[in-house]
Formats: sequence, C-alpha cells, structure tokens
Amino acid sequence: MKEIHVVKESGEKEDFSEKKVKDALRRAGLSGKGADEALDKLRPKLFDGITTKRIYQLVYEIVDDLKPEVSHKYNLKRALFDMGPAGYVFEDFTSKLLSLQGYRTEIRQVLQGKCVTHEIDVIAAKDKEVFMIECKFHNQPGTKCAIQTALYVYARYLDLVEGSKLGRVRAFTKPMLVTNTKFSEDVMIYAECKDIPLLGWHYPLNDGLEVMIDRTKCYPITVIPMNIDTRNRLLSKGIISVFDIPENAQQLAGIGNISPRAAKEIVERAAYAR
Repeated sequence: MKEIHVVKESGEKEDFSEKKVKDALRRAGLSGKGADEALDKLRPKLFDGITTKRIYQLVYEIVDDLKPEVSHKYNLKRALFDMGPAGYVFEDFTSKLLSLQGYRTEIRQVLQGKCVTHEIDVIAAKDKEVFMIECKFHNQPGTKCAIQTALYVYARYLDLVEGSKLGRVRAFTKPMLVTNTKFSEDVMIYAECKDIPLLGWHYPLNDGLEVMIDRTKCYPITVIPMNIDTRNRLLSKGIISVFDIPENAQQLAGIGNISPRAAKEIVERAAYAR
C-alpha cells in the first residue's frame, strides 16, 4: 500500500497504522476475518493527509454495513463527545453508570464547606465509601484532563472535609475525577499521590470508562445514528442511556416527536446495545 500520513486532531502527522484500525475493529466485536474485510473496504478510500476524524467516519460506515449489531462499540469514543456541548448530560450519564455498579447516586447537590458552598456533580455511596465526584466533560477529541482540574477537585474536597467537622455537610471518604477523555501525566501522578480515584478513557488500565460501559451495557444514546435535533430532544427529556429508550417504538415516537420509522430504527439499535 502507498505511504499514507494521517493528520491527528492536534494537527500532528503520523503514519497510518493498519494494526491500530484492526485492533479497534476486533475490540468492537468483529472477527479476524471481518476485520480484514473491513480493511479491504477502507484501503481504496485512504489518501495521504487524511484526518483521523475522516478515517473514523469511514470505518464506522463500513462496520455499520458489515455488522450493525456491534457498530455502537466502535462508535463509543465519538459518542461520548456527542453528549455535549453542555456537561450536565455527562454528569447524568456518570450517575447512571455508577448506579449500575451498585452505588447510590445523587446529582448536582449544593453543599456547604467550611469556607464556601460547592455544587457537586455526582455523589456516589456504597458500603463505607462516599465519593465527591467532579465530572470533567470535553467535546473536542485530543483534549486531556489537565492538572488544574485535579487541583481544583482536591481543594474543594478539603473544604468539604473541614465543613463536615463543623457539622455542615456529610463526611466524604474521597474525591473522584471522571472524564470522557484521557488524563494528562501530571493528573495521574498527582492523583496517585493524593489518593484520588480517576475514571477516564483507558484509565485505570484495563478498567477504564470504556470497559465499565461495555461491562454494564450502559451505552449513551449517542452511539445510535439519529439526527442532532432528535438526539437533543431525547437527551433533554432524560433519555441518556440505551436503557432509557422505551422498547415500544410508538412510545418513543411520542416522546421524541419523531416519525414511527425513525423511532423503530432507534429501538432496534438500542436492543443491539443492551
């Protein structure tokens, strides 16, 4: 194959790697033969200077054509970005995800620390653990959660610890930082030093956000192809994950103000993911 350079979201260039694409296809659930077939369909569409975003779109279309029942897995990373631009949807999603892990969750609680009040994105409690969770949502690929966010989270946690000693607020055992992207190296070092649990893309290793989503089947509705207006209407009505989508297409059509045909397709896609 001719030499292909790929332009990343950051503007950097790198050599196109068939192995990366094949690994992603296998993780999405394609067999070795299916991944090879997908690559055969992709190669003629590649050109020098193609963006990673365009490759992603092309591969998704190929996967959706070959094996639509697993396309939501391949689409997950991009789907998390599509939950924006507002961050509150990601907060709701995080709450749902943790509740499926056995946590009792609350969202957007305003609590009094020693010095000031704090709006906490998610509170998650299980057994003796009570986490104060900050959800940092990014809607641009390539953006990493920066050290300033981790410092901010820990400072708020310390103020709430002091507030709990004064009887103003419940006692938290730890702060926690959740993001839909990756963490910078400084964040990971600081979090390990301060014992701050992190949850993000590929972090912790082999138990990151994408692994937790796959394990619980709590995929965001944005993994399902639909127009932006429909997606935004459903999200605004609290339909965040595939579990929130009614199994009855007629009911969904009424909720989302969409055609019966579109509703039927969404319901079918949700059934693949659940």
